Amino acid sequence: MVLQCNRQRDTKGNEIAKVTASASANADQTLLKARDLDAKIVRGHYNFFGTLVTQLKYVYVLSKKDGVWTMVIPYEPVFNELVADRVDFEVGSRDVNTKTNTVTDVTTDGHAWSLYDASQIVTKSGPSGAQVFALKTSPQPIAKTLCSTSTYFPGDSGKYDGESDANAYRRDPENKFISLGKIQYRYNDYDSVLEGCRVAKSRDLFWVEPEHGEVLKVKPQDWILDNFVRAAESYWTIPGKFELKLLLIGRNEAQFAKSTLNALRDDDYLTVRFATKFLPYQFNQMYKSNIIQFNNFSTMTTDGSYRHEVGHAFGLDDEYGGEKKDGTIEKQNSCENADYAGFSPATYQMCKGGVDYVHSIYHYIAASRYVTKQSECNQDSDCASGEYCNAGLDLSKNQCVAKKADNEGCDLVNGARQCQSGNCNLGRCYTPKSVVAGGTCYCDDACKEGKCSAIDGTKGSCVCKEDSDCSPGSYCDAGVDLKTNRCRVKLAVGESCGKVGSVGNDHKCKSGECSGFPKYECK
Repeated sequence: MVLQCNRQRDTKGNEIAKVTASASANADQTLLKARDLDAKIVRGHYNFFGTLVTQLKYVYVLSKKDGVWTMVIPYEPVFNELVADRVDFEVGSRDVNTKTNTVTDVTTDGHAWSLYDASQIVTKSGPSGAQVFALKTSPQPIAKTLCSTSTYFPGDSGKYDGESDANAYRRDPENKFISLGKIQYRYNDYDSVLEGCRVAKSRDLFWVEPEHGEVLKVKPQDWILDNFVRAAESYWTIPGKFELKLLLIGRNEAQFAKSTLNALRDDDYLTVRFATKFLPYQFNQMYKSNIIQFNNFSTMTTDGSYRHEVGHAFGLDDEYGGEKKDGTIEKQNSCENADYAGFSPATYQMCKGGVDYVHSIYHYIAASRYVTKQSECNQDSDCASGEYCNAGLDLSKNQCVAKKADNEGCDLVNGARQCQSGNCNLGRCYTPKSVVAGGTCYCDDACKEGKCSAIDGTKGSCVCKEDSDCSPGSYCDAGVDLKTNRCRVKLAVGESCGKVGSVGNDHKCKSGECSGFPKYECK
C-alpha cells in the first residue's frame, strides 16, 4: 500500500512502475541491481497539496558504491530572526488542567536539556596540551540556568502579566517582548502549553558529542543546523545498505565532491527557514519553505519532526488522514485503514512522527527513481558554455545541447539563444555580415555585402540588386542572373567600363562618367 500510493502521487510513478512491476527482467531492473552506479540527480514532484502548481518537488543525488546506495539531499538553510539576534531551543510542554487552569511540571525532552552554558564547564589540558572542556559535577542544562526566568526587552517588562502557563494562548507566538530566558505559547483549545529557552545567538554553548563523549563548544545557530543533519542522517541511514547525506549550502558543502556541487542548479536546493517563534497550526512543520508556510521550521523543531519532514524530501507521501464520520477512509494508505493494520502503521515514519524503526520500503521508493529520465536543465544558465537548454512541454526530456552553427534551424520565437552567433532570423542561425558574395544565406543581414537572393527564411545566395546594396566605393555589377551579381570596386579613370553600344554604365566609374567610341572607359 505504501508503494502503490506513493507511485500514484509521484510524477515519475508510472515510469518507474513500468520497470519495477514487470514480471520479466529488463535492462533497468538489472541497472538497479548493479553494485556500482555513477551519481545521478533525480528530480520530480509529488501531489502533496494537489496537482500542477500545488505539487511539491523532491531533488536528490543518487549513487551506489560497493552495493551501498548514497542519497544526497541539497538544502539552503536560512535563519529568519523574527526576534533579532536570538535563537530559541525547545524545553518541553506542560499539561493544562482546563478545570483548574493549572499546569503540570514541564517535560524534559527538548534540546535545552542537552545544552550547557559556560558556567557549567571546566577546562583542562588534553594529552597534547590543547585545551579541552569538561562538565562540572551535576551540571545544570540551560533549561534550568539561562531559562528559569524571563528577561524582557527594555520598556517591555510585564507585557505578559497574566499570560503565562495555561493563559499563554494570549501571547504572540514570537514572544516578541522577551529578550532572553523562558518563553511560552499555547494554541487555542490545545491541552498543553509549549515552553522554550531563548538565548543570544552570539553566546557560546556546550554539549556532549555522543559518538566520542567529547564536550564541544558551539554557537546556537551552528548547533541547530548540525543537529538537523545529525537527526536526519542517523535515522534514515541503514549501515551497509543506504547512506543519507544532507548538503547544507553555506555550512557543510566542503564535505561533498565538486562534481556534485557543480551539477546542482540553484533551484535544486530545498529552502528551509528556521524561525525564532512558535509556528502556526499547532506547531506544524513542513519539509521546505512554501507560500503556505514561509517559515517551515522553528529553531525549536524536534528531531522526530526533522526525520518525518526529510522523508518528504525523499518524495514520500504522508500516510495519516483518518477515518471520516461516514466510516470511509480519507486516504488509502492512511494509518486508520483496516487493510493497513496488520503492518503496524504506528511504526511507519510517514504515518507518525518520532518513530524509531526504519522501513526500507521508503528507501526502495527513492532509489528506484534512478531509472527515470531526468531533465538536465530548466534554463540556459543551467548548461555549460556553448550549450543551451532544449526545453519543451515534456520537462523530463529537457537536455543541454550544443548551440547551433550558422544556417542551422532555430526557433522562430526566442531562437537566438540556440545559435552560436546569438542571432536567429525566421528559423535560421546567422552571423551578421559574415557571408561573402555568392555564399549561402537565409537572410539579408548575413551578407557581408549585398542582400540574400531569396525571401528571408529560405535558402539563397548573397548578391546585389543595386548600388545601394554595396559599400561606399563599390557598385553592383547586376545582370539577368541575380544569383551571380557581385559588388565590385568602382573603376578609375581610363579603365574600361563597357563595350560598344554600352549604356547606363556611368555608375561603375568613380568619376560617374563612362563614355567613348569605339572603346568605353571612365573619364
